[in-house]
Amino acid sequence: MTQKKTPEAVATDPHDRFRLQSLEQILSIFDGGAFMDEVLLGHRQLQMDLLDHKEEHGPKGCQGSMTITVNYALGKSGDVGMGATVAFKAPKKPPASAAAYIDEDGNLTLFSPLLKRMQEPVRDASAPRDVTDFDPETGEIRDPA
Repeated sequence: MTQKKTPEAVATDPHDRFRLQSLEQILSIFDGGAFMDEVLLGHRQLQMDLLDHKEEHGPKGCQGSMTITVNYALGKSGDVGMGATVAFKAPKKPPASAAAYIDEDGNLTLFSPLLKRMQEPVRDASAPRDVTDFDPETGEIRDPA
């Protein structure tokens, strides 16, 4: 079995002014700082999308995400090639909604069956017949006496 040669580690100097010590510093070296600008602009737009979604649709489903991926490839001489991507996911808009009723023939209608029943002639509760003596304007049943 062959042994893999590992590149020798470079001794670290605690006073190395070129050492990248924060995530911000690492992200700032991609594309000469243009990548960091893209991240910050996209982040700001995501926040605006969240506010717009909340205003239009309320807080339900008001969520988004930002994903930063950094890929590393170690070279033979100890150098590291890096690539970075950022992806933003804005809140999803709720589906369009509507309401209708189904009529006796199975068709959609905007006319409520309850309203239809309310427009039928008034019936006497004690007998299964139509009440004929009622005021057509108010629906008040007239006393036959």
